[in-house]
Amino acid sequence: MKKVFGGIAAVLVVIIGFWGYNYWRTTYQTTTAYAKVTTVTKKKAVENGKDYKVNGQQYYYYDYDLTWVTASGDTRDLGYETKQAPDGPMPYAQGQYLTAKISQKRVVAGPSLIDAAKLPASVKAKLN
Repeated sequence: MKKVFGGIAAVLVVIIGFWGYNYWRTTYQTTTAYAKVTTVTKKKAVENGKDYKVNGQQYYYYDYDLTWVTASGDTRDLGYETKQAPDGPMPYAQGQYLTAKISQKRVVAGPSLIDAAKLPASVKAKLN
């Protein structure tokens, strides 16, 4: 009986370990990617319920839908919301290039502006 429970426990540990690794790989394992801001985005008010304000101030953010291109040529469509701020964060202008560390599901680190001259040629061709 102990061997049966031990065997079942071992199988469960392997299944949970495999699921956990797969979740980590798709959510947090990053690659460097590049994107071009193609549309002007309007500032949006944070609405966590009715009349949401922090210390009497309304907070704002920008929501971008970007197509990211990795150095290997893969493309991923991932959205990005800027951090919330009372005056609103600074928006990215149309035509600017961004770089970030992205996973298969989200933007993990960044984005930050990058000069067009620093883009890999293959990436720049796909972005334009």
